[in-house]
This record gives sequence, structure tokens and C-alpha cells, in this order.
Amino acid sequence: MSRAVHVSRAALAASSGAVLLLALTGTTAGAAPPAPRVERISVAAYGTETDGASSAAVTTPNGRFIAFRSSATNLVPEGITHPGTYSYVRDLRTGQVTKMENALSTPRLSADGRWATYIDWGTRKINVFLTDLTTGTRTRIGGDSQDTGSAPDISADGRYIVYTWSGHPQYPNRIDLYDRVTGARETVSAGPQDDETRDMDNASISGDGRFVAYQDEGSGDVWVTDRTTGTRTEADDGTSSTVVQLSVNGRVLAMDSADGSYVRDLRTGRVQHFPGVRIRAVSPDGSRLLLQDADANLWLRAGSRQIPVGHGTAADGSVSGGGRSVVWSTEDADVVPGDTNGVYDVFRWRSH
Repeated sequence: MSRAVHVSRAALAASSGAVLLLALTGTTAGAAPPAPRVERISVAAYGTETDGASSAAVTTPNGRFIAFRSSATNLVPEGITHPGTYSYVRDLRTGQVTKMENALSTPRLSADGRWATYIDWGTRKINVFLTDLTTGTRTRIGGDSQDTGSAPDISADGRYIVYTWSGHPQYPNRIDLYDRVTGARETVSAGPQDDETRDMDNASISGDGRFVAYQDEGSGDVWVTDRTTGTRTEADDGTSSTVVQLSVNGRVLAMDSADGSYVRDLRTGRVQHFPGVRIRAVSPDGSRLLLQDADANLWLRAGSRQIPVGHGTAADGSVSGGGRSVVWSTEDADVVPGDTNGVYDVFRWRSH
């Protein structure tokens, strides 16, 4: 980056005595981090700048595929017929960019980049859809035309999709799961009797589809359902919380609360707090956290080390396996040379 990021280390420090929940491999205490590299992902079809803003980026666990939203007209060679904001998926290995015109949200992708889930207009209402990017086959998975589906997430293997189901106003929202292989649907947010009068939202699923985390909008509780054992466990720290992300391996759950963010190791039960900052993403193995401070700076936390990633107007954020890369968006013009379009672009930071 062309300018240094200045932020109080105290603001990013964990609570007294806290340690990272998972042991980190390949990290030597006091060793200087490898020189990072930053590249712009939202570039036009012929390598020039885009003519519109791009944001809301997410990456697959292996870092190969990046999905984002953009109002640019020149991301694909054929351009666009009707100006608007559309979803795109970029394959970093081949350079191919796929436009998903009928997607109203950033697609959540399977690890191999084949399956994409998102929201779009159904027959009458917004619903959840699944597209096979290899064949182009598109399936509505959010129920019948009278239902509404939102906030989908997909397992890394591409088999399971969780989402918020909404029916008639007299029924509270719930978390449903769709099995792409069998076509079956199940409700995973079933709980105590009094939950029947409260909305559930913001589901996050593990890579194999076994664990699903979600939040109770009424009580502020966060729950994790184990679909293998049929058990449900409260994961919050006793404060009203929201789900940020469940790690792909299903072990680490990141949550936000009024006084900052925190993570819970679901295997040991240990909790680590990060007052004054927000967790934006968790690496697939749960060992790295993407933190954002009050000045919108982004930091990748690995053990006790905090590595600057993005600054100024940084937004969004997603981390690939082992924290090797981070994608985010910003309108700052000094992240890479030659940024003169004056709009938000999507960038990828690589540790080596």
C-alpha cells in the first residue's frame, strides 16, 4: 500500500490473558511477516479500469474464485445491455469473469466455484436460488411462490444451502436447509417452545453441512445446530449477539455484540473478546480473523500479530484458507498504482 496505516494497538488488543483459540502453524513469534502483494480484482475485460463501483466481495476457501457486485459496464467483453448492478464471479486461475444477471446479492460459492446461491425475484416474492455455473441450470430452493427466502449460505462441498425462510406475517422467520443431492428440505432452527414466537436469521454453515449457526432476533441468543447428533447449543457469551461467520471446519464461530466482537471455539468452549473492533471474517480453519477498527482499517490477526490489510474506506472482507489472501473493497485511490476511476473497487491482499 502507498501509505502507512496508523491505529492504536490497544484498540485491537484482546481481553487480558486471552490467546488465539487455535494453534497457528508456520508462524514464528517476533518474525517479520512476508511482504504482502495487493492486486485489483474488479478490472475491465481488457485490463483497464472499470467504469462503475464494485463491492461486497467474497472468496472461496482456496482463494481461486471471487464473487462481487458491480455497476460497471465493462467487466465482461460483451458489456451489459441494461445498466444496473449485477453479480460477477472471477476465476483467478483462468481470468474468466462470469456475469450473473439474475442475482440480487453477492453469490455464496461452493469451494470448487461450481455452485452459487443468491437471492432473486421468484414468481411473486424474493427467494433463494442455486445455479450450477458449469451447466447454467438454475433452481429455486426457497420453497413455493408464497414464501420468501433470504440470506443464503452454502457448504463448501456445495451440497447444503441454509437460508432464512419467511412465510405469512403470522409465522416467525426460521432457518431452513436444502439438500441439493436429495432435494429434501429441513428446518434447523427448531428450539424451545417460546422460540416459536421469535424470528431466526443470519445462518452460517460449516463446510460439510453438519453445523449451522444462527441468531434469535428476539432474545439476541446465538445457537449452533449439530445436524448429525440433533443437538442445539447456545454459543453466545450472554450478551445480545449477531452471527458473523462459522469457520469452514465448523470449529470457530465469530459474533458481534454491543461492546465489540468475540469468537468461541465450539470444541473447547473457550471465548476470546475483541473490544472496540468488529470481526469481518474468519479463515476456513478458524486460525485467522479479519478485524476492522473504528477508522475502517482492516487487520488480519494471526496469533498475537496484527497485519494491516486495508485502510480508510475499507469495507466488506473475506479470508481464504490459512489467511493467505483477503478480499475487500475500498474507494481509496492509493491501494494500487493507476487507480483513477474514483469509485469502490475490489482488491485482493496476499501474504506471499
